[in-house]
Amino acid sequence: MKPFGWTLGRVKHVQELAGTVGRQPGEPPIASMGSTGPPHVEDPLLIRDRLVCDGAQVTRPSIDPYREPVETHVYLCGGKIRLSMPVVVKIRASHPPYFSEAVVKAAYYMGVLADVSEAGLENFEKYRDGLLADVSYAGVGGCAGYVSSFYGLRRLSVPVFVKAPPAESYPWLKAAAENGMSGVLVDEELVGDTSLEVGVSVVDRELRFLGLRNEVSVLAGGWSVRGSDDIYKLVALGADAVVLSNAVEYAVGYPDAKARADVLRERMENLLLGLQRELKLLAGAAGVSSVFNSLVGNRELLRAVELDREIRLKLGVKQAGVG
Repeated sequence: MKPFGWTLGRVKHVQELAGTVGRQPGEPPIASMGSTGPPHVEDPLLIRDRLVCDGAQVTRPSIDPYREPVETHVYLCGGKIRLSMPVVVKIRASHPPYFSEAVVKAAYYMGVLADVSEAGLENFEKYRDGLLADVSYAGVGGCAGYVSSFYGLRRLSVPVFVKAPPAESYPWLKAAAENGMSGVLVDEELVGDTSLEVGVSVVDRELRFLGLRNEVSVLAGGWSVRGSDDIYKLVALGADAVVLSNAVEYAVGYPDAKARADVLRERMENLLLGLQRELKLLAGAAGVSSVFNSLVGNRELLRAVELDREIRLKLGVKQAGVG
Protein backbone atom coordinates (compact mmCIF):
# COMPACT_ATOMS: atom_id res chain seq x y z
CA MET A 1 0.00 0.00 0.00
CA LYS A 2 1.29 3.43 -0.97
CA PRO A 3 0.46 6.37 1.33
CA PHE A 4 -2.46 8.58 0.35
CA GLY A 5 -1.29 11.07 -2.24
CA TRP A 6 1.10 8.69 -3.97
CA THR A 7 0.50 6.72 -7.17
CA LEU A 8 2.60 4.08 -8.90
CA GLY A 9 3.32 6.60 -11.62
CA ARG A 10 4.72 9.07 -9.09
CA VAL A 11 6.90 6.39 -7.50
CA LYS A 12 8.25 5.36 -10.90
CA HIS A 13 8.99 8.98 -11.77
CA VAL A 14 11.15 9.66 -8.72
CA GLN A 15 12.86 6.31 -9.24
CA GLU A 16 13.68 7.34 -12.80
CA LEU A 17 15.26 10.55 -11.56
CA ALA A 18 17.38 8.55 -9.13
CA GLY A 19 18.46 6.11 -11.82
CA THR A 20 16.96 2.99 -10.23
CA VAL A 21 14.77 2.20 -13.24
CA GLY A 22 14.74 2.91 -16.93
CA ARG A 23 15.78 6.37 -17.92
CA GLN A 24 19.03 8.29 -17.76
CA PRO A 25 19.76 9.08 -14.07
CA GLY A 26 18.64 12.54 -13.02
CA GLU A 27 17.12 13.35 -16.41
CA PRO A 28 13.66 14.99 -16.31
CA PRO A 29 11.27 13.26 -18.73
CA ILE A 30 9.60 15.60 -21.21
CA ALA A 31 6.52 14.18 -22.94
CA SER A 32 4.61 17.23 -24.23
CA MET A 33 3.29 20.64 -23.26
CA GLY A 34 -0.03 19.03 -22.38
CA SER A 35 -1.00 17.52 -19.04
CA THR A 36 -1.70 13.91 -18.15
CA GLY A 37 -1.96 14.57 -14.43
CA PRO A 38 -4.67 15.80 -12.07
CA PRO A 39 -7.08 17.48 -12.24
CA HIS A 40 -7.40 17.06 -16.02
CA VAL A 41 -6.90 13.29 -16.33
CA GLU A 42 -6.12 11.68 -12.98
CA ASP A 43 -8.37 12.29 -9.98
CA PRO A 44 -6.99 14.98 -7.63
CA LEU A 45 -5.79 13.59 -4.31
CA LEU A 46 -4.49 16.76 -2.68
CA ILE A 47 -5.40 20.44 -2.78
CA ARG A 48 -2.27 21.22 -4.79
CA ASP A 49 -3.46 18.80 -7.47
CA ARG A 50 -6.11 21.40 -8.30
CA LEU A 51 -3.45 24.10 -8.68
CA VAL A 52 -1.85 24.61 -12.08
CA CYS A 53 1.16 26.70 -13.04
CA ASP A 54 0.37 29.88 -14.95
CA GLY A 55 2.56 29.88 -18.05
CA ALA A 56 4.46 32.91 -19.30
CA GLN A 57 2.94 35.18 -21.94
CA VAL A 58 4.13 37.91 -24.27
CA THR A 59 4.61 40.42 -21.47
CA ARG A 60 6.51 37.85 -19.40
CA PRO A 61 8.25 35.60 -21.93
CA SER A 62 9.24 32.09 -21.04
CA ILE A 63 12.86 31.12 -20.38
CA ASP A 64 14.71 28.18 -21.89
CA PRO A 65 16.74 26.80 -18.95
CA TYR A 66 19.00 24.89 -21.36
CA ARG A 67 20.19 28.18 -22.89
CA GLU A 68 19.49 30.81 -20.23
CA PRO A 69 20.40 30.68 -16.53
CA VAL A 70 17.63 29.88 -14.05
CA GLU A 71 18.80 30.28 -10.45
CA THR A 72 17.36 27.74 -8.03
CA HIS A 73 19.26 28.74 -4.90
CA VAL A 74 17.41 30.18 -1.91
CA TYR A 75 18.48 31.94 1.27
CA LEU A 76 17.14 31.20 4.74
CA CYS A 77 17.17 33.22 7.95
CA GLY A 78 18.23 36.53 6.49
CA GLY A 79 20.99 35.02 4.38
CA LYS A 80 22.61 32.90 7.10
CA ILE A 81 21.85 29.67 5.21
CA ARG A 82 22.18 29.21 1.44
CA LEU A 83 20.65 26.22 -0.33
CA SER A 84 21.38 25.25 -3.92
CA MET A 85 17.66 24.55 -4.39
CA PRO A 86 14.53 24.86 -2.20
CA VAL A 87 14.84 21.34 -0.80
CA VAL A 88 15.41 19.77 2.63
CA VAL A 89 15.63 15.99 3.11
CA LYS A 90 14.35 14.34 6.26
CA ILE A 91 16.02 11.47 8.11
CA ARG A 92 13.83 9.37 10.38
CA ALA A 93 14.90 7.66 13.60
CA SER A 94 13.90 4.32 12.03
CA HIS A 95 16.35 4.66 9.14
CA PRO A 96 19.43 2.41 9.43
CA PRO A 97 22.83 4.13 9.68
CA TYR A 98 23.99 3.08 6.19
CA PHE A 99 20.93 4.68 4.62
CA SER A 100 20.98 7.82 6.77
CA GLU A 101 24.66 8.57 6.21
CA ALA A 102 24.37 8.06 2.45
CA VAL A 103 21.42 10.47 2.19
CA VAL A 104 22.99 13.06 4.50
CA LYS A 105 26.29 12.92 2.62
CA ALA A 106 24.55 13.39 -0.73
CA ALA A 107 22.50 16.29 0.61
CA TYR A 108 25.60 17.92 2.08
CA TYR A 109 27.59 17.84 -1.16
CA MET A 110 24.58 18.87 -3.26
CA GLY A 111 24.08 21.96 -1.11
CA VAL A 112 20.76 21.19 0.61
CA LEU A 113 19.90 20.70 4.27
CA ALA A 114 19.19 17.41 6.02
CA ASP A 115 16.69 17.40 8.90
CA VAL A 116 18.03 14.96 11.50
CA SER A 117 15.92 16.25 14.38
CA GLU A 118 14.35 12.80 14.79
CA ALA A 119 17.56 10.80 14.33
CA GLY A 120 20.08 12.87 16.29
CA LEU A 121 23.60 14.02 15.44
CA GLU A 122 25.68 11.08 16.61
CA ASN A 123 26.44 9.61 13.17
CA PHE A 124 26.75 12.86 11.22
CA GLU A 125 29.51 14.86 12.85
CA LYS A 126 31.30 15.49 9.54
CA TYR A 127 28.24 17.13 8.02
CA ARG A 128 26.92 19.08 10.99
CA ASP A 129 27.05 22.48 9.26
CA GLY A 130 24.48 21.17 6.77
CA LEU A 131 22.05 19.78 9.34
CA LEU A 132 18.94 20.76 11.21
CA ALA A 133 19.09 19.10 14.62
CA ASP A 134 16.88 18.97 17.69
CA VAL A 135 17.33 21.85 20.13
CA SER A 136 18.47 19.42 22.83
CA TYR A 137 21.76 19.20 20.90
CA ALA A 138 22.36 22.93 21.22
CA GLY A 139 25.54 22.36 23.20
CA VAL A 140 27.23 20.58 20.29
CA GLY A 141 27.44 23.65 18.05
CA GLY A 142 28.37 23.91 14.41
CA CYS A 143 24.97 22.99 12.92
CA ALA A 144 23.19 25.01 10.27
CA GLY A 145 20.18 25.34 12.55
CA TYR A 146 18.05 23.77 15.25
CA VAL A 147 14.48 22.56 15.36
CA SER A 148 12.37 23.23 18.42
CA SER A 149 8.78 23.57 19.55
CA PHE A 150 7.40 26.94 20.62
CA TYR A 151 7.63 25.94 24.28
CA GLY A 152 11.23 24.77 23.91
CA LEU A 153 12.33 27.94 22.13
CA ARG A 154 15.54 29.52 23.32
CA ARG A 155 18.01 32.05 22.00
CA LEU A 156 20.98 30.38 20.34
CA SER A 157 23.89 31.47 18.19
CA VAL A 158 22.45 29.57 15.22
CA PRO A 159 19.04 29.84 13.52
CA VAL A 160 16.20 28.14 15.35
CA PHE A 161 13.18 26.76 13.45
CA VAL A 162 9.98 26.19 15.39
CA LYS A 163 8.22 23.02 14.21
CA ALA A 164 4.44 23.23 14.03
CA PRO A 165 1.57 21.34 12.36
CA PRO A 166 -0.38 23.02 9.54
CA ALA A 167 -2.96 25.39 11.04
CA GLU A 168 -5.38 28.10 10.00
CA SER A 169 -3.82 30.61 12.39
CA TYR A 170 -0.44 31.13 14.03
CA PRO A 171 -1.05 33.76 16.77
CA TRP A 172 2.26 32.93 18.42
CA LEU A 173 4.48 34.07 15.52
CA LYS A 174 5.29 37.54 16.83
CA ALA A 175 6.12 36.31 20.35
CA ALA A 176 8.29 33.51 18.93
CA ALA A 177 10.19 35.91 16.68
CA GLU A 178 10.86 38.18 19.66
CA ASN A 179 12.27 35.18 21.54
CA GLY A 180 14.78 34.12 18.92
CA MET A 181 12.82 32.21 16.27
CA SER A 182 14.49 32.35 12.85
CA GLY A 183 12.07 30.15 10.92
CA VAL A 184 8.92 28.05 10.99
CA LEU A 185 8.86 24.40 9.90
CA VAL A 186 5.30 23.44 8.93
CA ASP A 187 5.35 19.65 9.27
CA GLU A 188 2.27 17.77 8.07
CA GLU A 189 3.46 14.67 9.92
CA LEU A 190 2.53 16.37 13.19
CA VAL A 191 -1.05 16.03 14.42
CA GLY A 192 -3.33 18.60 12.84
CA ASP A 193 -6.59 18.96 10.92
CA THR A 194 -5.44 21.52 8.34
CA SER A 195 -3.96 20.78 4.93
CA LEU A 196 -0.30 21.51 4.27
CA GLU A 197 -1.18 23.94 1.46
CA VAL A 198 -3.39 26.06 3.72
CA GLY A 199 -0.90 25.96 6.59
CA VAL A 200 1.97 27.15 4.38
CA SER A 201 -0.07 29.94 2.84
CA VAL A 202 -1.39 31.14 6.21
CA VAL A 203 2.00 31.31 7.92
CA ASP A 204 3.53 33.14 4.95
CA ARG A 205 0.75 35.74 4.85
CA GLU A 206 0.72 36.25 8.62
CA LEU A 207 4.48 36.82 8.67
CA ARG A 208 4.12 39.35 5.86
CA PHE A 209 1.34 41.13 7.76
CA LEU A 210 3.59 41.33 10.83
CA GLY A 211 6.50 42.63 8.74
CA LEU A 212 8.64 39.61 9.71
CA ARG A 213 8.80 37.68 6.43
CA ASN A 214 12.32 38.83 5.51
CA GLU A 215 13.68 37.73 8.90
CA VAL A 216 11.66 34.53 9.45
CA SER A 217 11.97 31.70 6.93
CA VAL A 218 9.34 29.08 6.15
CA LEU A 219 10.05 25.39 5.62
CA ALA A 220 7.19 23.01 4.85
CA GLY A 221 6.61 19.45 3.80
CA GLY A 222 6.26 15.85 4.83
CA TRP A 223 5.04 12.52 3.52
CA SER A 224 2.82 13.92 0.73
CA VAL A 225 5.55 15.77 -1.20
CA ARG A 226 6.00 13.72 -4.35
CA GLY A 227 8.32 15.67 -6.62
CA SER A 228 9.30 18.94 -8.25
CA ASP A 229 5.72 19.96 -9.06
CA ASP A 230 4.75 19.78 -5.39
CA ILE A 231 7.91 21.68 -4.45
CA TYR A 232 7.17 24.39 -7.03
CA LYS A 233 3.57 24.86 -5.86
CA LEU A 234 4.41 24.91 -2.13
CA VAL A 235 7.17 27.47 -2.76
CA ALA A 236 4.72 29.63 -4.73
CA LEU A 237 2.31 29.37 -1.77
CA GLY A 238 4.94 30.75 0.58
CA ALA A 239 7.58 28.15 1.52
CA ASP A 240 11.26 29.04 1.16
CA ALA A 241 12.13 25.34 0.97
CA VAL A 242 10.23 22.04 1.00
CA VAL A 243 10.99 18.95 3.10
CA LEU A 244 11.10 15.55 1.37
CA SER A 245 10.62 12.35 3.36
CA ASN A 246 8.83 9.44 1.64
CA ALA A 247 9.99 10.63 -1.78
CA VAL A 248 13.58 9.99 -0.77
CA GLU A 249 12.84 6.40 0.26
CA TYR A 250 10.97 5.63 -2.97
CA ALA A 251 13.62 7.21 -5.15
CA VAL A 252 16.57 5.25 -3.81
CA GLY A 253 14.64 1.97 -3.50
CA TYR A 254 14.58 1.76 0.29
CA PRO A 255 13.84 -0.59 1.98
CA ASP A 256 13.23 -3.05 -0.87
CA ALA A 257 16.67 -2.74 -2.44
CA LYS A 258 19.59 -3.42 -0.10
CA ALA A 259 22.07 -1.36 -2.07
CA ARG A 260 25.54 -0.37 -0.88
CA ALA A 261 25.97 3.02 0.77
CA ASP A 262 27.85 4.45 -2.23
CA VAL A 263 25.03 3.36 -4.56
CA LEU A 264 22.42 4.94 -2.29
CA ARG A 265 24.42 8.16 -2.25
CA GLU A 266 24.64 8.20 -6.05
CA ARG A 267 20.88 7.63 -6.35
CA MET A 268 20.21 10.45 -3.91
CA GLU A 269 22.46 12.81 -5.84
CA ASN A 270 20.69 11.83 -9.06
CA LEU A 271 17.32 12.57 -7.44
CA LEU A 272 18.41 16.03 -6.29
CA LEU A 273 19.94 16.78 -9.67
CA GLY A 274 16.75 15.68 -11.45
CA LEU A 275 14.56 17.76 -9.13
CA GLN A 276 16.73 20.80 -9.75
CA ARG A 277 16.47 20.38 -13.52
CA GLU A 278 12.71 19.99 -13.33
CA LEU A 279 12.42 23.08 -11.14
CA LYS A 280 14.35 25.02 -13.78
CA LEU A 281 11.96 23.80 -16.47
CA LEU A 282 8.90 24.75 -14.41
CA ALA A 283 10.32 28.14 -13.47
CA GLY A 284 11.40 28.84 -17.04
CA ALA A 285 7.94 28.03 -18.38
CA ALA A 286 6.57 30.69 -16.00
CA GLY A 287 9.18 33.24 -17.07
CA VAL A 288 11.00 33.04 -13.73
CA SER A 289 14.79 33.33 -13.73
CA SER A 290 15.26 33.25 -9.94
CA VAL A 291 13.32 30.94 -7.61
CA PHE A 292 14.18 32.94 -4.50
CA ASN A 293 13.45 36.39 -5.90
CA SER A 294 10.44 35.65 -8.10
CA LEU A 295 8.75 32.41 -7.01
CA VAL A 296 8.62 32.33 -3.19
CA GLY A 297 5.13 33.39 -2.13
CA ASN A 298 4.19 34.46 -5.68
CA ARG A 299 0.63 33.15 -5.92
CA GLU A 300 0.16 34.99 -9.22
CA LEU A 301 2.03 32.10 -10.82
CA LEU A 302 -0.68 29.64 -9.73
CA ARG A 303 -4.30 29.18 -10.79
CA ALA A 304 -6.98 26.97 -9.20
CA VAL A 305 -9.10 24.51 -11.18
CA GLU A 306 -12.48 23.57 -9.66
CA LEU A 307 -11.22 24.30 -6.16
CA ASP A 308 -13.63 25.15 -3.33
CA ARG A 309 -13.92 28.94 -3.06
CA GLU A 310 -13.27 29.02 0.70
CA ILE A 311 -10.03 27.05 0.32
CA ARG A 312 -9.01 29.15 -2.67
CA LEU A 313 -9.39 32.34 -0.63
CA LYS A 314 -7.29 30.87 2.18
CA LEU A 315 -4.56 30.09 -0.35
CA GLY A 316 -4.84 33.46 -2.05
CA VAL A 317 -4.90 31.84 -5.51
CA LYS A 318 -7.09 33.05 -8.38
CA GLN A 319 -9.47 30.84 -10.30
CA ALA A 320 -8.15 29.53 -13.63
CA GLY A 321 -9.13 31.86 -16.47
CA VAL A 322 -8.88 34.99 -14.29
CA GLY A 323 -6.22 37.48 -15.34
